[in-house]
Amino acid sequence: MHPRTLEFLRELAGDEGVAVVVRGDCMEPLIRGGARLTVRKRRFYFPGDVIVFRTPNGELAAHRILGYRRAGGGMAFVTKGDHCLRHDAPIEPSMVVGAVEGLAIHYGDRLGALARLGGIIVRRLRR
Repeated sequence: MHPRTLEFLRELAGDEGVAVVVRGDCMEPLIRGGARLTVRKRRFYFPGDVIVFRTPNGELAAHRILGYRRAGGGMAFVTKGDHCLRHDAPIEPSMVVGAVEGLAIHYGDRLGALARLGGIIVRRLRR
């Protein structure tokens, strides 16, 4: 995806939301392949939120925020698909299109995301 395309999507997501269609199963059972989602830019994103972002290979992905970490002189999101074995590389805020609208993100989902981030940290410290 061209950087200008990403910027255009971010702009649309900020104004009225942008519709995307999911390919793949990385967020099942919460989001199934073929689902049509509305993505809207927010000022803040929290652990447990599902965001759509540009991956390092230029594609869009919808994954859950586990937490934050320092990267490249700033803060970045730590994300992981619910159905994925590994977490993603750090996601800079400039790569985020927005959060998926209409999902019921409960307090337990947010705590679970933070717990998964804690597991990642513990595994790294054991190396």
